[in-house]
Amino acid sequence: MSGEYESIRDHIRATRGPFTDEEQRAAELELATLQADGHLLHLRKSEGDPPTLEEWGTHYRRTAPLLVRLSLSNPGRYEEMARVAVRKWREAEQLEVTAIAAVSTGEDAERWLAGRGGDA
Repeated sequence: MSGEYESIRDHIRATRGPFTDEEQRAAELELATLQADGHLLHLRKSEGDPPTLEEWGTHYRRTAPLLVRLSLSNPGRYEEMARVAVRKWREAEQLEVTAIAAVSTGEDAERWLAGRGGDA
């Protein structure tokens, strides 16, 4: 997945560049909120109310690009988190695609979704 991270990083670098100091402070506040949201998703899972694949996907779709852009300004602090978030984003996307494809198989899809819904 490191190739995926580099591709996203290079795209963000070319199209948006690193954050300014003011933007970085706002991005770090947004990241704190996203991290709290992620903890809530994990808490729900542990309490027997697993988040849907869509909820996991949405979380990582928001978190990964933000972390990648933060890593442009401070790779020592954010690069590893960004790499993990990109990997989880792609895994969540793949699970969503697989679930959509499985829906057309009816009862088998329901069993599959019931078993995989909280594994992101």
